[in-house]
Amino acid sequence: MDTLKLEAFREIIASDPKLTEGINPIIFDECIAPASWTLPSHASLFTGMGQSEHNCHETKEIKSLDIERIRLTERTIADDMHRAGYTTYGISANPYISPVYGFDFDKYFEESYFTDVFGSVIEVSKELKPKISKYRNAYGADLTGMAKAVALEDPKLFLDIAISATMLTPVAAAKKAKAKLIDGWPIEKGGKRILERIRSMRFKRPFFLFVNLMEAHDPYIGKKGMDFNWATPFLKSQPSNETIERWKQLYRKASHRSIRYGIDIIRDLISRFGNDQIIVLTSDHGQAFNERGFIGHGTVLFDETIKVPLAVIIPKRFSREKQKGRQSLMNIRGFVNAAIKGDEDALRLLTKDKAEAEAFSIPANISNVKGLDRRKIRLFDRYTKRVFE
Repeated sequence: MDTLKLEAFREIIASDPKLTEGINPIIFDECIAPASWTLPSHASLFTGMGQSEHNCHETKEIKSLDIERIRLTERTIADDMHRAGYTTYGISANPYISPVYGFDFDKYFEESYFTDVFGSVIEVSKELKPKISKYRNAYGADLTGMAKAVALEDPKLFLDIAISATMLTPVAAAKKAKAKLIDGWPIEKGGKRILERIRSMRFKRPFFLFVNLMEAHDPYIGKKGMDFNWATPFLKSQPSNETIERWKQLYRKASHRSIRYGIDIIRDLISRFGNDQIIVLTSDHGQAFNERGFIGHGTVLFDETIKVPLAVIIPKRFSREKQKGRQSLMNIRGFVNAAIKGDEDALRLLTKDKAEAEAFSIPANISNVKGLDRRKIRLFDRYTKRVFE
């Protein structure tokens, strides 16, 4: 199980009970993420469907940047809320969870560190940042690789960037240094800005708010060659045990920060809007640190990558009785819909007799990466399904 996040949550509560005073979360220990990487896992959370139903997932031919073929097209929990009269807000530090990939809200805000915090030698307009973010996700600081990919896949975007871009100004240089040195990148990945934005927002009630925090996600060191990426598990040359252990400890540190931001957001919402709210705190996937010969996430269905923490806050009039069985991110849509309709036993819908997860292929195209171990690719790059009963 991705116990590090769950342990971090429990440790924070134990170390400072005042943080969750008045919140009283219900904590579940058997929650399954339907996928082991961001896009398909969120698609299942938003739709209540498995990957084979919503088809928002990778294949051997379709990868994470093939937006038109991988984007979500099904109706989501945000659509449900909109039809029920709620104003829907989305704030994401991950560019996959955005309207570009089919996650639509009445009002959406991107706080992606991929473009802003990672830093670059060019500045671009706010209109272009959401489009560029998906390339930043794939290429990081490799601006040459990013430029080639944009030019090949979207020539118009490349031209727009060229027109919009300016050379790094002193102000931008200071901003970049502040992001890396003062704000604590790469452990800090936009959570502070998200918290500040939420505190300043004026919500139109009733409202539905979705927030994606990225602190617990890699990278953890932020220097080329010192962090893992999609190709790391498939390379002949593997990182040392010391390096892996360092990543693991930084993951724990990042999880603590992410959970603290989450609790701070929850406390702000409760202080402003009272206890008559339904709040869910969870994770889209975990992270493996070579426990079973695999580092990272996105291709395998090991416990470390798909067993995730889940905590729920509900009004006092609702039953808090937990059912026996398994929870799944796919059950959240049904739970929320039932709860807003007044079903005081809605919590039971989070748990069913079984839960399942699927993996279809490597999420990114790594075919041109040097030093690949073809044996490892054959071992892991295949369709896999796990059923938990």
